[in-house]
Amino acid sequence: MSDEIISQARAFLETSQPEKALDLLYPYIESQIDSIPYLSILGETYLENNELEKAYQILTRGCELDPNANEGFEKFLYLGQIIGGQDGINYINIAINKLQSFLLEEEEEEKNDSTKKSFFINKLNLAIFAEIEIWMTDLCMEPEAESKCNELIDYSLQLDDNNNPESYSLLSSIRISQQRTQEAIEALLKSWELFKLKKSKLEEMANNAKTDQQQEAEEEEEDVSGNSGDSFEIGMEYVDLIQPLITLSRYAIELEQYDIAIQISNNVQDINENILDSYYIESLANILKLKKILYPNDQNYKDIELSEILNQVNGDNDEINSILQDVKLSLT
Repeated sequence: MSDEIISQARAFLETSQPEKALDLLYPYIESQIDSIPYLSILGETYLENNELEKAYQILTRGCELDPNANEGFEKFLYLGQIIGGQDGINYINIAINKLQSFLLEEEEEEKNDSTKKSFFINKLNLAIFAEIEIWMTDLCMEPEAESKCNELIDYSLQLDDNNNPESYSLLSSIRISQQRTQEAIEALLKSWELFKLKKSKLEEMANNAKTDQQQEAEEEEEDVSGNSGDSFEIGMEYVDLIQPLITLSRYAIELEQYDIAIQISNNVQDINENILDSYYIESLANILKLKKILYPNDQNYKDIELSEILNQVNGDNDEINSILQDVKLSLT
C-alpha cells in the first residue's frame, strides 16, 4: 500500500470524515493484514466510526506485530482505552515508554525543534490522562488508585506546567474526587487562566494568518493558499478547545464557582454558538447562583424548587432580575 493512501485516510480523519476514510481503506484489508501502518490507521478509523469491536480486533493485530511500538505508539494508546482495567494500563504504558524515549532523545541531542517536542508532550499527556481515567473508574477501588492518580498528574504538570490547561483541569477533577475542595478550586482557576491565554493566542494567530493571506493576495492579485494549511491547523486547534472547556465548566458548577462556569460557557459560545451544552450549563449556573444568593445559609439550597423561588421574588432587586433574564436568554 502506498503512503499516499494512508495520508489521504489521515486527512479524512483530521477533517471529521471517518466514513470516507473507511471507504478508502477497507478494500485493502485482506492484502494489508500484516501491514502495521495500515492496521494502525484502520483501527483508528474504526474507532472514529464507533465500531469498537472491529477496532479492537485490528489494533490487537497491530500491537501483536509490533510489541515494542517501533512502528508507532498510537495503536497501544487506543487499544488501552478500549480495554480499560489493568490490561489497558499495560498497553498505555507501552505508548508512554516509547514517547518518553522520543522526548529524551530530543533533550539529549539538544535539538531545538520545539514543534516536535510539543507534539511528544501533547501525546504523552493524552496517554497520562487516559491512564488516570482508568484509575478513577475501572480501578478506583484498588488501594493504589489515589497514589497512582497523584503520581501521573504530577508527572503531567512537570512536563509543561504553564502551557497545558487540561492538566490542571484533570487535577481539579482528581481533587474533587478526593474531597480536597480548596485545592480543586485552585486547579480550576489555574486551568481557566491557561485556557483563556490559549484561546486569545489562537485568535491572534488566526487574525495574523488572515492578514498575511490578504496581503499576499493583493500583491500577487490571485488566489493564494500559502498559509491555508496554517489557518486550518489554527482553526482545528481552536475548535478543539470546546470539549475541554465544557468539561471544565462542569467542574466549576460542582465546585460552586458559578461565575466561572458562566464565563467558560460564554467563551464556548464565542467559538461555536451552536453548542447546546454551553447554554444548558450557563442557565444551570445562573439558577444555582440565584438560589445561593437567596438562601446563603441553607446548605441544601440546590434542592429548592425554582417555582418556589419565583413565587418569592419581587421586581425590586436588580441583581435577581438580571440573573433571571440571563436564565431566560440561555434557555431560549
